[in-house]
Amino acid sequence: MSEVKEHNPKYKLDHFEGPLDLLLFLIRKNEVSIYDIPVSDITEQYLEFLKYSSGINLDDVSDFYLMAATLLYIKSRMLLPVEVDLEDELEDPRQELVQRLIEYEKYRKLTDLMAEREARVEWIVERKQTQPVLPFPDEGELWEKVGTWDLLKSFSKVMKDLGGERVISLWEEVTINEKITLINEFLEDQAEFSFDDILVNPGSLMEVVSAFLAVLEMVKMGIIDVFQNRLFGDIKITASSRSDRDD
Repeated sequence: MSEVKEHNPKYKLDHFEGPLDLLLFLIRKNEVSIYDIPVSDITEQYLEFLKYSSGINLDDVSDFYLMAATLLYIKSRMLLPVEVDLEDELEDPRQELVQRLIEYEKYRKLTDLMAEREARVEWIVERKQTQPVLPFPDEGELWEKVGTWDLLKSFSKVMKDLGGERVISLWEEVTINEKITLINEFLEDQAEFSFDDILVNPGSLMEVVSAFLAVLEMVKMGIIDVFQNRLFGDIKITASSRSDRDD
């Protein structure tokens, strides 16, 4: 099933942002479900990529080899005979990897959207040659409720402030659900708090992405409202006025 050799001149290891990026490429190329990865075939193709990626800096491929070891481990577990206990659900050895791929795919879609939106905004600004100044007063703070588009623009600035770093640790344990849980805990104790308050490690790109996606999801669900006092300004989070009326 492996077709990597004939595609080798077109796709090189350094074309991918990391091991998860390469895995997603192989899954899409084989037109298989991310929830039911054919580990044996994907592992074979993954190893082919490593085999034909000579001349790459060893530091740059260390994460790729770590993923290769993970795939081989999962493959070996799936080949082992399993004693079936009808009272217990069998744990799929691929489960953790699938979850990481899902989170990474969400991150990629978001960053692609950011790039598209940013390019469109830059084109408009260039055409107008001037950028309008928002009429926010200098004295005091005027907080206004914002929607998802304003949040996307603010997140784009946060990504720039992080220096464009997109390397994601394979073992980084930050998920959207964890951030949603943390936000709910804040809502129980505080009337309002800032986006920065829910970042344990502000320098972690994956944590910022997970926190931002959690905020977007909770806004869509009507659980929270978000406010800003200026374009690209701090984000203030409160319980949704809709949820207050429902209580």
